Amino acid sequence: MKLVTYSLSGIPRLGTVFDDWVIDLARAYPAFRGIEGRVGQAGTDFPSDMLSFLRRGGEVWQVARQITDWVKSADLDSENASFVHPLSGVRLLPPVPDPGKIICVGLNYADHCREQNLEKPTSPVLFAKFPSSLIGPGETISWPPGSTEKVDYEAELAVVIGRVARHVPAESAYEYVAGYTIVNDVSARDVQFADKQWVRGKSFDTFCPMGPYLVTPDEVGDPHRLAIRCRLNGQLMQDSSTAEMIFRIPELIEFISRTSTLLPGDIISTGTPDGVGVFRDPQVFLKAGDMVEVEVEKLGSLRNPVGQGLPSSR
Repeated sequence: MKLVTYSLSGIPRLGTVFDDWVIDLARAYPAFRGIEGRVGQAGTDFPSDMLSFLRRGGEVWQVARQITDWVKSADLDSENASFVHPLSGVRLLPPVPDPGKIICVGLNYADHCREQNLEKPTSPVLFAKFPSSLIGPGETISWPPGSTEKVDYEAELAVVIGRVARHVPAESAYEYVAGYTIVNDVSARDVQFADKQWVRGKSFDTFCPMGPYLVTPDEVGDPHRLAIRCRLNGQLMQDSSTAEMIFRIPELIEFISRTSTLLPGDIISTGTPDGVGVFRDPQVFLKAGDMVEVEVEKLGSLRNPVGQGLPSSR
């Protein structure tokens, strides 16, 4: 499934995507329940937001798939117009718009280490991005005037946690994965290097574009065999594979959950490959009017324009 958080008339809603349509799961559920033999499969209601959906787990996932299959096989007419919308007519938000944690992994691609002439780390290098930095597809990356002169892009595969995870061994880690999405780990390099730590320079408002979908593991297969790319104004800047990851997803979940409990909706952004702007010659940084696009195979494409001045409120 491709799960989304979308906004229609300003209200965030949970949906699934098929072709060029979005299904509002909570609004479709009452009609679905009325079908003979399907009454009561997920109780009397269905979660209308992503975090509630992830926390419920279990049967609601099965019902979400059944609703999606049912709508796909139906005629799109006035009877289901209240819960099926053209994808072009809604605004996609970050798939998980209110995660408790965004945990990022630095120096986790072998080719990214090579471009810096660095040795591979011997254990995962972790930092955080503040959830307030999140924006969705199509929203504008911006920063306050005078706050930074060197804003960079970073294409990343992100993992969405689906169950409470504490002391999880690597061999069981995939049981805790709800799905995958795309993150652009936008970074103010001058702030990052001046601070000698990474959190502030990577947590400006708008510096965590995410989306467009949360794609479930059955549609992704091996997450370490995916093409990952970044284009700036159509020019290919990063072109690699998640096979370049040094610490793979099971290792990361084991390492993080050893000391910090992971909760449903938490995000692990797994690092970026080579080709970032700061290590190019000459260096390349984002500027007003740019369009940056991050693509991960099987997960879609995340496009965001670059603006100037203070970010606009949602």
